[in-house]
Amino acid sequence: MVFASRRCNGTNAGLTYLIENNKKIIKMPVYLSEEFLEWECGEFINHRFDFSIGEHKFLVLFSPIDVSDVGYHALRSEEVGFSLPSDSYDVKFDRLENFESDNFYATPKKSDLGGIGGIAYLEELVDALTHIITLHCNTYQAKSYLMLAENMRLKQFYDRVLQRSFDEVLSYVATNLGEEGKGYALRTRYYET
Repeated sequence: MVFASRRCNGTNAGLTYLIENNKKIIKMPVYLSEEFLEWECGEFINHRFDFSIGEHKFLVLFSPIDVSDVGYHALRSEEVGFSLPSDSYDVKFDRLENFESDNFYATPKKSDLGGIGGIAYLEELVDALTHIITLHCNTYQAKSYLMLAENMRLKQFYDRVLQRSFDEVLSYVATNLGEEGKGYALRTRYYET
């Protein structure tokens, strides 16, 4: 697998804080990549964005949806309730160690949690994913995103992410898609009806 990269306006956000109930709460240091890693897979170019919160490393993968296969395109479009244009992506989010070990979406052992959990940590994750999706949309002019939560815990997290305002990027959000209701379809400002 050969990686290339595309420069974007990512940031290395340092130590930030939040005022809550008149108390200054230190949030964990957040690192965001400064570029998307790109690699070819057949006729498609996939995108990867790495980030960390504290000592915990994560990645987001953006894989183009094949709209040239008529049957597959019809199936996926029916699944989300609108016609998927080119520049539509499946989005996957996981811990980096799961990705590197091919043990996708594995829950961390309690001994590995070290700081994972709590409202402040979840808010950092939500902020990071909101930023990364916005950055990807602005960098690649993505027209739509599809996400499937692999478990109910991840679904609850995605629900929390989508409560954030994406007004500058998202024009439509469909939730609870698929047989188990764990799918999402997001149309961006670049989607043309």
